[in-house]
Amino acid sequence: MRRILIAASCASFAYGASLSTSHAAQSVAECVQVQPEAAARGMSLRVHNQCDVTVRCELRWSVRCEDDTAETPARPMTLVVRLAPGHTRDLLASGEACGERIWEIADDAWECKETR
Repeated sequence: MRRILIAASCASFAYGASLSTSHAAQSVAECVQVQPEAAARGMSLRVHNQCDVTVRCELRWSVRCEDDTAETPARPMTLVVRLAPGHTRDLLASGEACGERIWEIADDAWECKETR
């Protein structure tokens, strides 16, 4: 079995704020819930849209593998999901880029915006 190290900040997934400063973006950040849970293959994320509008959410994280040197750049990963009002999706922030090596998820962030 592959060993993993999950260094993701659950708080930033759960309480991440929209990077935009517009009033609409702040409202969306308040009505979209992202609930993280550790999983064998990464970080499981349940994204629930409680807004009255369809939203597009982008989740970003970096993966570092065992034996990476200080000069080895982290592997940036992204998942994008579009959710209608009241819908939920389960996503996986995965460390599979490292194969069988120990991996770490870090630099996690999410941003949701209203789609038009």
